[in-house]
Amino acid sequence: MLTGIVFLGSITFLLGILGIFAAPFGVTASIVHMFIASGLSLYALAGFCLYRNLTRLRSALQISLANQQELSTAHTSDPLTGLLTRSAFLRATDGALACWRDGGSAAAVFLMDLDRFKAVNDTHGHAAGDRVLAEVGKRFAQLAKDATAVGRLGSDEFAILAQGGAWGDAESFRRRMQEWLSSPIEIPNGSIEVSASVGLAISERKDINAEALLRAADVALYRDKRIARSKARGLAVWIDEEVEYRQALQTDFHRALDAGEIVPYYQPLIALDDDRLIGFEVLARWDHPTRGIIAPADFIPLAEEVGRIGELFDKLLVRACHDARVWPSDLRLSVNISPTQFAEPQMAARILDILARENFAPARLELEITENALVDEVSAARLILTTLRNVGVSVALDDFGTGYSSLRHLSDLPVDRLKIDRDFVERARLNDEGWRIVRAIMQLATTFDLATTAEGIEAPEILATLRELGCDIGQGYLFGRPISAAETGIWLRERAAPIALAS
Repeated sequence: MLTGIVFLGSITFLLGILGIFAAPFGVTASIVHMFIASGLSLYALAGFCLYRNLTRLRSALQISLANQQELSTAHTSDPLTGLLTRSAFLRATDGALACWRDGGSAAAVFLMDLDRFKAVNDTHGHAAGDRVLAEVGKRFAQLAKDATAVGRLGSDEFAILAQGGAWGDAESFRRRMQEWLSSPIEIPNGSIEVSASVGLAISERKDINAEALLRAADVALYRDKRIARSKARGLAVWIDEEVEYRQALQTDFHRALDAGEIVPYYQPLIALDDDRLIGFEVLARWDHPTRGIIAPADFIPLAEEVGRIGELFDKLLVRACHDARVWPSDLRLSVNISPTQFAEPQMAARILDILARENFAPARLELEITENALVDEVSAARLILTTLRNVGVSVALDDFGTGYSSLRHLSDLPVDRLKIDRDFVERARLNDEGWRIVRAIMQLATTFDLATTAEGIEAPEILATLRELGCDIGQGYLFGRPISAAETGIWLRERAAPIALAS
């Protein structure tokens, strides 16, 4: 269109110019002026159209640039928290590692994972969960204002990249982080307190890349979660040798599970009112051919990670039921269930099938579950535990008071017994505050008509006080350490009468 207007204006203007020279031939001045004016008008129209098109083009270009910027930002910035995305954080880490190889400061990656965040979504809804994530991201950004980069790598996983001494002392950083997180986060129907596990990896090999450094931090995070389970919480700083050890252990675990190297050990459970042996807790032990005895804290999380925890549980239960055939028929077994097993819909059916095949009465079995298991799989836990309890299996809530405590669990779920964690029993030896906690748990159990078991009894004076408080069952080195099936058989044969301990 613009080309046509220019062409028409040019022809009209040209005719006006020619009209000037055609005056001797009868062309009037008015006609000439008309042609020239028309040509100039058409030029003006063409100029207007050109200006309008340029304006539109500039506007379209600005919109395009804005869209590109928005798209670029979307690829580098998490829309919920404003922190770097995983890919952008990895690029920043690769940049920091390149500077380190050129003689700069070492790079460190802190990897943080919110504890029990799934319970927030399940209990309060995803809108509340998003608000928690946004606030946590804001706090991490403020905490690490001197860091090279801060990113949100996954649903509830955050990372901080620091260089030189910016990370400071690792343990002090963990404490500062927990302090920053400890303030309640407001949500529409109340407030939530959060905590996080932390893993740290520091560049030490020149050939390491961002993915490998982040993987090492993830291994350290895994260890921190495992340490938290064993109550010896601290920042885990893993180096490459430990990463390789875990990879080798994973390979060995598959072989060991198939070969039957992981076997049950048994620790006595004693009725505190009359010192009567009522049964044993089943504790897994891995007798590695070259590494010796490997503690459960090393291989149970590994079994969960590789998806074989259910198979391990089944093998241990079969073996324990088989061992118990030669024991007095009134002795029962107490077996731990991993939180991840509640995601298996057939778990109850498998347990009942094992009991039937081994001719082991359901009333002789007690299942120990942790509070974390109830938090992560509340509905599944209720269904599975109710099914098992209806046929006589009893349920104990292990490590009570150390995890995500909720009175709702005690009233809504089929629990028969509370286990007082060994940390509280050990603390009671040191100060009165420990005893106040133990008494509070005992009173709570009485209120809900639940029995109690105290773990970690190692001193006669602790035993005497627990008896006075009315604790039902005791467990600990004072009664006996975990021992193999063969040793348990010998121990039972040598035990001619009920054990008698000074009170």
